[in-house]
Amino acid sequence: MAASAAADNELNILPYVYEVIKSIEKDTNDVTVGQKMTELKSQFQKARECIDKLPGTQHSQEEQLRVKSILHQQLLTKTKLLADYKTGNSFPLSVKNNIDISGGNLS
Repeated sequence: MAASAAADNELNILPYVYEVIKSIEKDTNDVTVGQKMTELKSQFQKARECIDKLPGTQHSQEEQLRVKSILHQQLLTKTKLLADYKTGNSFPLSVKNNIDISGGNLS
């Protein structure tokens, strides 16, 4: 949890955008605006680095869609099997009655 909270803070770009806009509105000096823009650019760079580390980004869109389709089909199959298991439909019971009712002997 601490790692994800730190990652959320790293990619929180809106406060930097707000600071740039506030600096521009104040029209204080170009140094302050330039410094705020540099901070914003560094946040964008961190975001790019995090995106590059995401799993699956090295695959093409077609390959990602193909894998998604396969996984979706597996999910549907497993969901159906689970539903059949819960209702008892997946295990047809064919009990052979080996008892002769008339004599009560086993055949």
